[in-house]
Amino acid sequence: MNLLKRITYKETFDADVKQYQSVRVVLLDDKNLVAVLYVGKVKFYTLPGGGIEKGETPEQAAIRETLEETGCESEIIHTLGIIEENSKTCDWNGINTCFVMKTKGIKGVQNLTEIELDEETEVRWYDLHEALKIITNQKISARNEREEGIGKIIQERDIALLNETIKILNGKRGFTPLI
Repeated sequence: MNLLKRITYKETFDADVKQYQSVRVVLLDDKNLVAVLYVGKVKFYTLPGGGIEKGETPEQAAIRETLEETGCESEIIHTLGIIEENSKTCDWNGINTCFVMKTKGIKGVQNLTEIELDEETEVRWYDLHEALKIITNQKISARNEREEGIGKIIQERDIALLNETIKILNGKRGFTPLI
């Protein structure tokens, strides 16, 4: 699989860093609008995704996470690749398998966790270029260095995913999407 981007601090690679596997999704509807999660409590925009549960494939996790976070049934139309996130400051090393997905049927209701509900998470739909602009220009407001580091890494990851999706949809990556 293609490594799209490595996001790291120079001192990241030591034995104390925890590793997790997750999925990230660029979800497009029938008008090619992209789903963006808005976390109202901290005024932060991010793409859907989350951890891969025991026994799940990345593809199964992407479909489940998309349904939970956006309320949309979906199908994978392209595997973008992998984004590694490394941070000694945050004590983790994340391996994200990333997909472009398409909604199937009508947009449903989110099935959020208690934490996501408490954070006032909602799904919003934007033109790809508008979503890229919003995520690129958002200010990271954090209470400490750890939160700021996480916010910046998420922002960089989502920018890379949206840029790659735009290239694919413009035919610059040798893929004709099913949309």
